[in-house]
Amino acid sequence: MTTAIPEIPETYRALQIPSPSLPPRVTTLPTPPLVPGSVLVAPLITNLVSYISTIFPHNTRGYTYPTPLVPGAAAVGRVLASAPDLPGFKPGQLVFLDPVLRAHDGSGVKVLHALNGGNTETGRAMMEGPWRNGSFGEVVRVPGENVHLLNKGRLLGPKLGYGVEDLGYLASLMVAYGGLRDIDVRPGELVLVAPATGSFGGAAVHVALALGADVIAMGRNMAVLEELEGVAGRTYPDGQLRTVRMTGSVEGDMAALAAAAKEMGSARGEVDAYFDISPPNAGASPHIKAGVMSLRQYGRVSLMGGAAGDVGFPYFTIMRKGLTLKGTFMYTPEQIDEVIKLVETGKLKLGREKAGAECVGVYGLEEWEEAFRVAGEEGRMGRFALLAPNEKEALRTGKGAL
Repeated sequence: MTTAIPEIPETYRALQIPSPSLPPRVTTLPTPPLVPGSVLVAPLITNLVSYISTIFPHNTRGYTYPTPLVPGAAAVGRVLASAPDLPGFKPGQLVFLDPVLRAHDGSGVKVLHALNGGNTETGRAMMEGPWRNGSFGEVVRVPGENVHLLNKGRLLGPKLGYGVEDLGYLASLMVAYGGLRDIDVRPGELVLVAPATGSFGGAAVHVALALGADVIAMGRNMAVLEELEGVAGRTYPDGQLRTVRMTGSVEGDMAALAAAAKEMGSARGEVDAYFDISPPNAGASPHIKAGVMSLRQYGRVSLMGGAAGDVGFPYFTIMRKGLTLKGTFMYTPEQIDEVIKLVETGKLKLGREKAGAECVGVYGLEEWEEAFRVAGEEGRMGRFALLAPNEKEALRTGKGAL
């Protein structure tokens, strides 16, 4: 497999948000110059979150970003050039682009590159700086610390045989891994994932299984849970996963979880760890309290969801059992490299057959409306849409892009 050395264009095409009141448009922009610590990358694929239409152009989610703006997300691309202080990056290398920008002023602030600056002055300033425009274009300038090398020969070659589109699932796996790793999930433990039928919940099930844990996957959509069970049955040892349907009550959920836990060998019907990825409208859902109440002594909770408003937790139970509640936003750079290693060694799977992860569409910049629609309608466990800022047809034919 040969790699043509990419040329740096003077200008590039991008999908731009001109103002809060105007729809996105495809426009031509000057290629940004390299600055110290930066890398120029040509994105091959960039992820589209299922709620992209609630951010652009109407922003009903209340995200903070300047305009005009080229949006961004996690992406996979080819290195075009790097600053002199980053000699390890070479033109043509296949890389993963981490969308989490991290402040270096001691504040601990993190923002999502060209997507959401959050509600701090530091975050808003970071959105206005040299990393303002994101991966929804043919070229993007990113900090070197956000660029992670991928083993192209292993991932796309005969060893694993993935397509470029399959790499679009990496971002979901990394989010899930960040939360599970932060609560130190270990082989042989019993982990509850709830809700497990969304993009990140489903990914968390696969990551926990790959780490050697037993898993109870809880959700409302039984058809999706059965699909998850089928995929896991083809990829992991028999009996490592149980699915439980949410009942709508704390008592009902606890009873269902206890029964599943006992089936999986827990004498007391308890779980060791609970990974929660609740959406914004689920703050009052009884499954959250049920999950916490189902933990063993010194159990751990990972909170990675976006539940809006305050959430009621069983204070006395947390105190009496010595439970640990750990909030995690995304992941660390080190955890990105750990996920990449798990995937490249074949321990963590990609693709429809072994991970139930299917790209439902790859769209060019001009097709952004269709891309946003499909991302919203099809985005759920293991299903994702991608934007291809460069050479969409090359991804399908294997010509030119790599």
